[in-house]
Amino acid sequence: MESLLANFVLFYAILVLINLPVPFLGLKFSGNEVNKRLWFEPPGYVIPIVWVVLFFFLAILRYKLLEFEANDLAWLVIFLAVLCASYAYYTLGLEKLTGISALKLGLVGNILVILAGLWVGAQVGDFSSKLSYLVFPVVVWTFYATMILIGQLRLAGN
Repeated sequence: MESLLANFVLFYAILVLINLPVPFLGLKFSGNEVNKRLWFEPPGYVIPIVWVVLFFFLAILRYKLLEFEANDLAWLVIFLAVLCASYAYYTLGLEKLTGISALKLGLVGNILVILAGLWVGAQVGDFSSKLSYLVFPVVVWTFYATMILIGQLRLAGN
């Protein structure tokens, strides 16, 4: 069985290694001007901090699932982490390829992450309702981010 530390390393490696090529591919998030920010939109530096915390929860979840030898469920948690970490590719990357707004693509991507999070949570919940609560923060944060995207689309007039 893998240690808790090994799971932390794995999940932070997923987060870092998937996002490391992003700037080299010319994918860059542009922040909103102060006067165009939504009242409930956090400063940009908050977002990576939140994902570090969320990946902490996912690492603990995978560790606990492996502890109970629920290997198939542990792989679902990795799937969810990869989906979450790939945000820049299915927003900025696809915008670059298709010309469709990154906000619109982010909205679709967030809905997929929410659905995937709910599905993983339900699968884990069938095994242990207590452990399924470790997926809940990912769903809540992504829902919040979706509300921000909807607000930004409305500000942009799309």
